[in-house]
Amino acid sequence: MPHFKFDPMKELEYLSQRMRNIANEFPETFSFEFGKGFEPRVDIYNEADLVRVVAELPGLKKDVLSLSYAEGVLTISGNKPVPKQVEGVSVLRSERSFGDFKRELELPKDVDASTISAVMNDGLLVITISKKPAAEQREIKIDIG
Repeated sequence: MPHFKFDPMKELEYLSQRMRNIANEFPETFSFEFGKGFEPRVDIYNEADLVRVVAELPGLKKDVLSLSYAEGVLTISGNKPVPKQVEGVSVLRSERSFGDFKRELELPKDVDASTISAVMNDGLLVITISKKPAAEQREIKIDIG
C-alpha cells in the first residue's frame, strides 16, 4: 500500500488558491450577501473647499434616484430595474445586477449641507458639497484670579 505524506500547510495553500479561483469566476458586482443586488461604486474626494462624491449608475435615469443628507450621512438610493424578457430569447450569460439599492456615505463634519448639488451625466452622478469656512483660531488671554 502506498504511503502519502500529509502536509497541512500545503493543503491550506491549495485550498486558498481554489477559493481565489472561485472568487475570480464571479463578476465584480456579485455579492455573497443574501438578497443584495445592485450596489453602485462610489468615489469620495476631499478637496480644499469642497467634497465631491461620484457614483457610477450606468443605465439609470435621475428620476429613479433619491438623495438625502442627515447628520453627516449622504444617502443615495434607487432601483435598477430588471430588463424585460423578450419571448423566444434565452439568456446565455448574465453578469449585471439589478434591484433596489441604498448607499449611506459618511462625509466629513465640515461640509455645509445647504450647498449640496447634484448632476447626472453619462451614468455618473456627481454630488458636490462646499465646506464651511474654517473657524478662526484666536488666542484668548485668561487671567488667573
